[in-house]
Amino acid sequence: MKKLHESIWVKFEKANDAYKIKANKHRRKTKFQQGDLVWVNLRKERFPSKRKSKLAPRADGPFEVLERVGDNAYKIKLLGDYGVSTTFNIGDLSPFVEDKYISDLRSNPNPHEENDPCGGSAMIQEGVTSQRTLTSKCGPNMLQSSFGFLNSSFGLNTLIWTQFHDKDVGILAT
Repeated sequence: MKKLHESIWVKFEKANDAYKIKANKHRRKTKFQQGDLVWVNLRKERFPSKRKSKLAPRADGPFEVLERVGDNAYKIKLLGDYGVSTTFNIGDLSPFVEDKYISDLRSNPNPHEENDPCGGSAMIQEGVTSQRTLTSKCGPNMLQSSFGFLNSSFGLNTLIWTQFHDKDVGILAT
């Protein structure tokens, strides 16, 4: 009887190992170190005040990892008043990846120039208001409409424009 029990137990362990391999096939193996920045998933159950509408953000952060608690939990340095525990499961955390370069979002970029995303004739314009600073890149065909829009919409006092690769600087007063 004892041998039968042991043979059944060995088969049981083999079956469990096969199930474990299949279950863990697509599992993320994310480990965070102390000081890493992470996004926190705002679940409705845990953050009911933060998820009142469909258009509300689904994550908040970045927050700093303070310490690891067990195999799959981390203590996070929450900024502000959230009213929840600072310990989060690994499933509620995503790594924060900082963008080094913001890509050009124009709908019709110039394919002829590789180093200059605007084809060498682009203008960088900055408008300074009492409330905010506006900076945008645009090609020569968008320049006049952009100036008119910025002047009429934001009441700009000064509009500074420079050639993208030249050293000449011009100042226009409105």
